[in-house]
Amino acid sequence: MPDFKNEFSRNLISNSAYFILNILIGLLIVPFYIDTLGIAAYGIIPLATSVNSYVMIILAPLDQAISRFLTIHIQRSDATEATKVFNTSLFSIIALILIFTPIAVVIAWFVPDFFDISVVQKSSVFLLFVLIFFSSFVQAFEKPFSALMYAFNKINLINYIAIFKLLMSTGIIVALLLTLTPSVYIIGVAYFSSAVISLVLTITLSRKIYKIQISTADFSKRHFSEVATLTKWIIVEQIGTLILLQFSLILVNKELGTTTGGEYAIVLTFFTLLWTITSQITKVLSPIYYTYYARGLFSSIHELSRISVKSIGLLMALPVALICIFSRQLLTIWVGAEFAHLSTLLWIFTVPLTMILAFRPLNMSYAAYNKVIVPGIATVIAGIFNVILAVVLTYVFNLGEYGIAFAFIFAMILRNVVFVPWYTAKVEGVPPALFYYPAIPGFFAFVVLILLGLSLGSIVTIPASLLPIILISGGISIIYIIIVTHMILTIPERKLIRSILPFGISKKLPRWVI
Repeated sequence: MPDFKNEFSRNLISNSAYFILNILIGLLIVPFYIDTLGIAAYGIIPLATSVNSYVMIILAPLDQAISRFLTIHIQRSDATEATKVFNTSLFSIIALILIFTPIAVVIAWFVPDFFDISVVQKSSVFLLFVLIFFSSFVQAFEKPFSALMYAFNKINLINYIAIFKLLMSTGIIVALLLTLTPSVYIIGVAYFSSAVISLVLTITLSRKIYKIQISTADFSKRHFSEVATLTKWIIVEQIGTLILLQFSLILVNKELGTTTGGEYAIVLTFFTLLWTITSQITKVLSPIYYTYYARGLFSSIHELSRISVKSIGLLMALPVALICIFSRQLLTIWVGAEFAHLSTLLWIFTVPLTMILAFRPLNMSYAAYNKVIVPGIATVIAGIFNVILAVVLTYVFNLGEYGIAFAFIFAMILRNVVFVPWYTAKVEGVPPALFYYPAIPGFFAFVVLILLGLSLGSIVTIPASLLPIILISGGISIIYIIIVTHMILTIPERKLIRSILPFGISKKLPRWVI
């Protein structure tokens, strides 16, 4: 049986390493794309890579469903049921891939005409989308095997594979763009190649951890019904999330052009990076939620939820505030002074993020309880509201990309800040205040940081140079961490955080830090 406490530190380190690497590559690759392909062609790339989101809207929910049922059965030492869940999921995914392959090819063929992409050859755009689709299918086939590692809380191994995959795809992109005639299809080649290697590594490692016999005889209609029911409503929620996260990018490219779409994508990168932070944290916490549920430790779920909201709110307040404060300088350093005007759009995206992100771990709570129907419906409603509001602000009030951004953020607030804490409290059987109150310190910390940053900016002119920004941000971060750990976090919360840190780090970490 997996030891979740001992695995947590390794998962935390690998998650952090993957996230930092993702940030560095994400920041460095965008100006490289713009320099080699041009801003208009770059606008196509996030549009194409978002295909992964559209494919995974059908296939990825299986991953969450598989992980839940596998974790529960393994925690209960039921190998027979775990084998049936695995095989049922694997062969279901194979069937879905076979169904969606011809559909993917047709969609890829019509994409250039739909978006009126004239700056890039149609064949190159077609290959880009086809290869991104196929890489998503390969990733989907990988899910049952990675779910095995997940069930044993070997998230660190999943992250190591992801790191290798990221480095490999980036290396291929850079090498081919520098040696061949630059074209967008190269990104598709890199994504597909790295996905295949990732699949091989995942299968190899997962079968060393827990070798399950692969057989159609273990396909179970009962387990298919269980997994399909949970998956169905996760898909509904994914559809709403997809409308929320991807519709704005489509609308900008379709109605305002690929050049504006490229600029919008630049700003959206910051939101995506901050969103990814909490995704990685949630990824580490989710097996713990499932384990507590499997063992009937419901009071532990309440406490984990409460502390997660408070900790993530305080954690995210710092980077969100620093991005706002240095928005013009960061854009100038990253993609050039000609894009510094996007700082206003960046503020729209980032200001409400502390509250939006603080409640994300609560998604795992109602998933553990298998209560995903209402969140699915609520997310779709929020997505539809986003579409309607974006269209109104764009066409009626002529707000352009700013209207689309406002609509997106407002819909996210309704979904993540208003609905999720209330529904999670209802599912766990606790007062909603248990989750709303812990989010207040993070939001308050964000406001204080913003006010101090703006005051500093009015006194001292901060140049668009990396070194002074690093030094100032470092100083602010140290002071912030000391204040948070000694004035906002309680002693039990500090002890809990210190206990889950890797032993080598917690031993060397000064007491004045935490």
